[in-house]
Amino acid sequence: MANILIINADSNLKRLIKLALPGMEHFVQYSATLHNASAQPPASKLDLVVARLVADDDQGPEDLIDLRKAFPSARIVVTAALHEPALEGEKFQRVVRELQIEYCLLEPIETGAMLHTIQSALTLPRRY
Repeated sequence: MANILIINADSNLKRLIKLALPGMEHFVQYSATLHNASAQPPASKLDLVVARLVADDDQGPEDLIDLRKAFPSARIVVTAALHEPALEGEKFQRVVRELQIEYCLLEPIETGAMLHTIQSALTLPRRY
């Protein structure tokens, strides 16, 4: 059983995650923002964080830094829209690599891709 935190999920991402997790016994929590997520269970107890970046909310690579700081030992999956200007380019990709974000999925995401990514992320060793 894994402790999973979903941050900034829209209705499509919530539906996708529900479809991707049937039959798996995981404790899934949702948070509207990274700030609210920091007030939830201790970061050390989280196995996986799935965070949706939305450039319309002035999110960008800097938010990845805050995400990794907030959840240093969790495996992280970031979902992002391909067409968002803040998410394009070398700076974003460099930050993803430097922070060792395990997976970055570009929207639209298929159910099978989400299922595979979650399963793969949970088999990776925890960060310490």
